[in-house]
Amino acid sequence: MQIKSLFYGLLFLPILACSHSLNALTHTNLLPVGTPQIINKKLVKDINDNCRIDDYFSYTEEKQKEYHKKCKLSTFSSTQNVRNIFEELQKNKIVYLYQSNQFNIYLKKTTDTKKCLVEGKQLEGKCAVSPEQFIITMFIESSSKIINQLIVYSSEYNQRSMSQKTLDFYIDKQLNIWLFEHFFFEESAMASLWQHYKINNKGKFNLLDEIKCQFENGGLKLVCKNKNFKNK
Repeated sequence: MQIKSLFYGLLFLPILACSHSLNALTHTNLLPVGTPQIINKKLVKDINDNCRIDDYFSYTEEKQKEYHKKCKLSTFSSTQNVRNIFEELQKNKIVYLYQSNQFNIYLKKTTDTKKCLVEGKQLEGKCAVSPEQFIITMFIESSSKIINQLIVYSSEYNQRSMSQKTLDFYIDKQLNIWLFEHFFFEESAMASLWQHYKINNKGKFNLLDEIKCQFENGGLKLVCKNKNFKNK
């Protein structure tokens, strides 16, 4: 199906090339890094309003073009250092993003190959459906000890249901972190989670703002709830 193959390509399109090579422990600051479009929390409503297809098989070529213009997932792009960072992580290397006198921040691949998908129950000690995952965790260390950690990127493909769940991230120079989770399934896409964190001067992740979406009424209605923690 043309639209499905195109969407799979778009999910990985944001990873762009960078001219310099990376060596862990040599970089004091690689920020900003990630997908800057996810900063705006209005993206959640935009995706859920414009990235759903009710009847894919009745879509004409003209309707497909109109759909891709409306669905902002097709416009995602990343900072130029993302591709090289991912390449280093896939080699099981640690990539330091930020180093200071107070603490250091680095990324590490932490894929859990033993994890089964929710739909895949254990069968003779193995996953009934083998998960295809790639997980990146951010670690904060002080005095050579890990003091905090947070999953900032994940990509999980369910072969049985032909669905993909992706968690994207963006980290700016002021140590703000934005996370954006979205699904692709049944020729459509939806946003399920948006979060804004701030790392304080003690290396703690403070959650400032959050939107969570889930289906209610037997899966007929998608409900999104916004919790703001800035004034608490």
